[in-house]
Amino acid sequence: MEKVILRHLKGSKATQVEEFTLDQFSELILGRDPSAGVRFDPEKDDLVGRQHARIARDPNDKYKFSVSDLNSRNGTYVNKKRVTGQMWLQPGDVVQLGAGGPEIQFDIDPLPSHLVKATRLGMGTPAATTGAGMMETRVGGGSDVREPAVSGVAAVPGTVGKATVERMIGQTKQEGRRNLWVGAAAGIMVIAAITAWQVRRNNEENARLKLIAAAGGDSAAAARAAADSARRLAEAAGTRAGVWRADEVHAKYAGSVVQIDFSWKFVYTPTGGQVYHYHVANAFKDSQGNTRAFIDDGRRAIPAYIQVNDGSYEPFLTLNSSEGTAIGVSSAGSGFVVTPDGYILTNRHIAANFRAPYSFRQSQTGVVVNARGQPLLQDGSPMLVEPPNNWIPSETKQAGPKGTMGVFQQEQVYLYVSFPRNPRRIEAQVSNVSDRHDAALIKVNIPQSLPTVALHNNYDSVKTGGNVFVMGYPAVSSGALSVIWTKDMFNRDAQTREVPDPTITNGIISKIVRGSDTPTPGRDWVYSPLGDHYQLSINATGGGNSGGPMFDEYGKVIGIFFAMRRMDATVTFSLPIKYGLELMSVSPTSNR
Repeated sequence: MEKVILRHLKGSKATQVEEFTLDQFSELILGRDPSAGVRFDPEKDDLVGRQHARIARDPNDKYKFSVSDLNSRNGTYVNKKRVTGQMWLQPGDVVQLGAGGPEIQFDIDPLPSHLVKATRLGMGTPAATTGAGMMETRVGGGSDVREPAVSGVAAVPGTVGKATVERMIGQTKQEGRRNLWVGAAAGIMVIAAITAWQVRRNNEENARLKLIAAAGGDSAAAARAAADSARRLAEAAGTRAGVWRADEVHAKYAGSVVQIDFSWKFVYTPTGGQVYHYHVANAFKDSQGNTRAFIDDGRRAIPAYIQVNDGSYEPFLTLNSSEGTAIGVSSAGSGFVVTPDGYILTNRHIAANFRAPYSFRQSQTGVVVNARGQPLLQDGSPMLVEPPNNWIPSETKQAGPKGTMGVFQQEQVYLYVSFPRNPRRIEAQVSNVSDRHDAALIKVNIPQSLPTVALHNNYDSVKTGGNVFVMGYPAVSSGALSVIWTKDMFNRDAQTREVPDPTITNGIISKIVRGSDTPTPGRDWVYSPLGDHYQLSINATGGGNSGGPMFDEYGKVIGIFFAMRRMDATVTFSLPIKYGLELMSVSPTSNR
C-alpha cells in the first residue's frame, strides 16, 4: 500500500512517524489546533501556529505534493528556504515550522519509479558550479539555507510567547556553560604542552653540556655550547611567541568579520518588469501522431533552453509570469572590515552575484527551443539538454522583445551587513568589483570607527603547508535567535532574527596554484581555469563562508575564502589577498 510518511526530526514529536494512505490523501493541516491533521504540542511547540501550514496533493497527479504557509507568525521553510505562496515537495524534503521550530521529513513509500534517482558517477551534486565541478560557496539559488524574507528582514507579526523566550534563555545558558568547560580544558592542555616542551628542551641542553664537560673538561667548548644553546632556545621561543592560536585570532578579529545578506532579480530595463525562465508543456506529438512527454518524470511543464551565437545554451527568457519561474537569488555570505570608515572586502559572487554562474535546480533538465519558444525535434525526437553550469545572467546573449541587446539587467533588491552579536542589519553599497578575480569591495556608513583586520600581501612568499584560519558564517552552523520588541506606535509587532556569530576553522595551505595572464616568450604558458588560488585542507565550512577572511599563523589576512569542490573528497579554496588590495587603490596592475 502506498503511503505518505511524515518523520518528525525535531520538536516535541521528534522520532515519531505518521503515515497516511496515499489514495485517500487530499490535504493535511499542520498546527497546534485540535482539528489539525498533524497536531503539535500547544506548550512545547510554541513556534507553531494554530493552523500553521498545509500539505496538499495535486488533484491531477497523486505523486505531486505542495506545501503552503497559512499566514503563520514564524513562517514555513522547506530545506531551510522560506515558503512564499506554494512550494512543491519532493520525497526527502524537510519542512520546518518557524525558524528553529519542529522539523518534518516528507516521504512516499514505496518511492515511485519515476522519482528514484539514477546512479551518478562521483562528481557530487554542487549547488552551483564554475568549470569542472567547482562549487561556489554561497547559500542560495533556492538550494540551501538562510534565505531572508523579501525585505531582507524576517519579520514576525504579533508577539512571542513566554515559553519561547524562556527556552531561548535556557539554551543560551547551557551552551555558555558547555563552552566554558571546553575552553578551560583546552587551556589546560595548551599549558601542559608548553611546559612539557620547555622541560624536554632544558633536559636536552643540560645533558649536552655534561657530555662536553665530561669528554675533555674544555671550559671554552662548554661556554660555546652554552651560548649556542641559549641562542637556539631564544630563537625557538621567539618563533613560538609570534605564532597565533585559533582562539587568539577569533578574540582579536571576530568583531571585524560580518555577515552579508543579498538579493537581486533579473529585470527588463524598459519597464523594470521581472524576467522569467520560460517553461513549455511537457508533451509533444511524435511522427505517429501520438502524444508523448518530452521527459517522462511526471512534470507538467519543463524548462526551455535556447542555443546562442557561441554555441552555448541559455535559459529561454520571457516576461510572462505565467509561463515560467522568476530569475533571481536571495542568499548570504561573509566579509571583513578593512578600513575604520566602513569599507568591507568580500567575494564578487556575494556583492554582485549576477556576475557569477547562475544556480539551476538539479531537476531542471529541459528542451531546446527556437527564437519563438517552440520546441525543436531532431529525427522526431526532442532535443534535451542539462542546465548550463556557466550561464552568467549579466552576460546573457539574448535580445529583448524588440531585438535590442543589453535590455536584460540585474536589479539589487537589498544588500545588508550584520556585525557579530548584533541582529540589526545595515544597508551597504557596492564600491568596487574586481574584473580579475572573485573579489569585491562594499561600504557601510556608520558614524563610529570600526575595528579592522590586518592585511598582508605575501603572494610571492607564501608557502605550501602553512597554517591558516578561515572565519565566516557557514549556514550549516547553529545559531541563536533574538526577539526584538518594538516601541514604534505604528508597528507593535515583535520580530525574531538570527544573531550572527562567526565561526573559525583551521587547517593548512595544501597547494598553491598560480597562472600567468598571458604567454611568456620562450616559456610554457601556465593557465589556471580557476585563476590564482590556494587549495586548503579546511573542510568544516560551506555555504555562507564565501567572502570570509583567511588568516595566516601570524594573525594577518592573506586570502579571501571563495569556493569548495566535492568529489570523492572535499577541498576548499581561497584567493590571494592581493586581488582585494587592488580594489583599495588606483595603482597600475598591468605591465602596459
